[in-house]
Amino acid sequence: MTVFVNNVEVNLFSGARVIDAIRTYYTNIHHNLPDEIPVALDDFGNIVEMDGEISHLQRLYTIDHEVLLETDQYENF
Repeated sequence: MTVFVNNVEVNLFSGARVIDAIRTYYTNIHHNLPDEIPVALDDFGNIVEMDGEISHLQRLYTIDHEVLLETDQYENF
């Protein structure tokens, strides 16, 4: 299954969750997963849970907790 995290293509196994996509994304960009896992947003700016299901060609975006708290308007991300 293919999904996009921050516009980076990520190939995952069927039944993968949001956290799997984020882990794979960080591996693909050669970065360590942050100690505090970023908040995940869907295409509409809604926060999605880490254990949430994902579907083929779904797009996810990550945002740091600090940015979310500072702006208090993650919809405009």
